[in-house]
Amino acid sequence: MADLAQIASGTRESIGRYFSLVSAVPSAFLVAWTTLLVGSGAWSRTPDVGAALGVFAKAGIGGTAGLVLAAIGLGVVLHPMQFAFVQFLEGYWGATPVAREARRRRTCAHWDRVHSLQAERAALGRQLKAKRAQLAGAEGVAHRLLVAEIAELLSARREIARTVQSYPDSREAFMPTRLGNVLRRFEWSVGAGYGIEPIATTPYLMSISAPSDVEYLDDQRSQLDLAVRMTVISLLATALGGVFLGRHGMWLLVVLVPYTAGYLSYRGAVVAASEYGRALGVLVTLNRFALYERLQLERPKDTVAELQQNETLRHYLRHGATEGLVLTYRDPPPSD
Repeated sequence: MADLAQIASGTRESIGRYFSLVSAVPSAFLVAWTTLLVGSGAWSRTPDVGAALGVFAKAGIGGTAGLVLAAIGLGVVLHPMQFAFVQFLEGYWGATPVAREARRRRTCAHWDRVHSLQAERAALGRQLKAKRAQLAGAEGVAHRLLVAEIAELLSARREIARTVQSYPDSREAFMPTRLGNVLRRFEWSVGAGYGIEPIATTPYLMSISAPSDVEYLDDQRSQLDLAVRMTVISLLATALGGVFLGRHGMWLLVVLVPYTAGYLSYRGAVVAASEYGRALGVLVTLNRFALYERLQLERPKDTVAELQQNETLRHYLRHGATEGLVLTYRDPPPSD
């Protein structure tokens, strides 16, 4: 099944500003990290920080050009794999028994987390109700303490609500990762009020929407892809650091640098996925009538008619099948 991460991918095949941002920057990080590890001599002896830094100091024009070309070359090689990187971080791990079991365990962990958060939110709601009842008759210090407690309870309740809202409404749609759940939530919710399926419809919308709306979606997709690529590159750098530094005792702690970068990048990817989903919602909401116009369909008079029309239309947009397709077209304009 296709997913939200694949939407608009066709607009991202060229080597341009997007490539330099998403591909070259993380690749440069990996090339620099590898150069430091090799230059430190960690493969054969105790790492030498001075020797590692000296590699860059002595690189000269030729060495610097070589590093830049290596970063660009690595970016070119990894660029076609971007969608696969996103899918992996979403939780599409394959059909092997090990992968299926890992997926099941992680999905169940997210089920349990949401169930626990919802129970905690309900408990906080009961506490809030009790504290507000006490507040009515409180005065002085007791009143101030109750106000502070209510504010703390409200803050905790809102944070729980924000976390729960990052998951799909249906438990059947849960994914084994946080990124996967955020993307799946928007996959199921964007356009639902109009009967529009974003995965099938967005490629059409991208070609006829207002340039500012497409640019907004593209910018959010760039942020998501950059965070995902940086996560994957950082994990590779962590593994590479483990290979070089694993036998040097406390030097192994150095791998916390790329690991931390990967962790922060993944958290950034989750945030970027939310913004990408909202941008997609903007594209669908503001440009859906332009799509009807281009398809020469009658403009629906209300949301009920729109839902009925799109129930038929989305089957065609999804599969390209015309069998059983019944749509009402606009009357042609009168001829002069």
